[in-house]
Amino acid sequence: MTDQTTGRIPSQDAQALSGGPGGPGDKRGPEQPPLELLAEVHTRLVDTISGFEKVTEKAEPEFRPVAEEFLEMHRRHEAELAAHLASLGHEPQADGSIFGTVNRAVVALRSWFEDVSENIMDRITQGERHLIEAYDAARESRQSIETNAILMRHSAEIDAMMEKHQP
Repeated sequence: MTDQTTGRIPSQDAQALSGGPGGPGDKRGPEQPPLELLAEVHTRLVDTISGFEKVTEKAEPEFRPVAEEFLEMHRRHEAELAAHLASLGHEPQADGSIFGTVNRAVVALRSWFEDVSENIMDRITQGERHLIEAYDAARESRQSIETNAILMRHSAEIDAMMEKHQP
């Protein structure tokens, strides 16, 4: 059914017909509120920091500066996002999720059997993608212009860091 004034299909109907959000191909659950998605980005940042703290601790000397550079970037992002969440009336979670604990354990285990050096970049890439997925989901929700600017800047910085350190 088209809108009589524009001749276009209303967006919700178009999405349903195309398999977009709310359509037959949509595998997501009910839409999460934007603030929850923003809080999820923060939780994943806390988890990522936890993992990089362990990577930095266990890293071989030649790889340590790379791990420290990622860690510093993520700490800056976490502090900015925590302050932004607080300004929106949401208390940011300080201790992350179970994923962060598992991530630290995996790094510690791997360090017993192999060097924590550039050979861990594939694992870092997976972790960064997991983080970027949260940024993308938050950006795709109805965030404010200010929030989207923060999310886009963080994502761009993560992408640049990944590009810089790809072997």
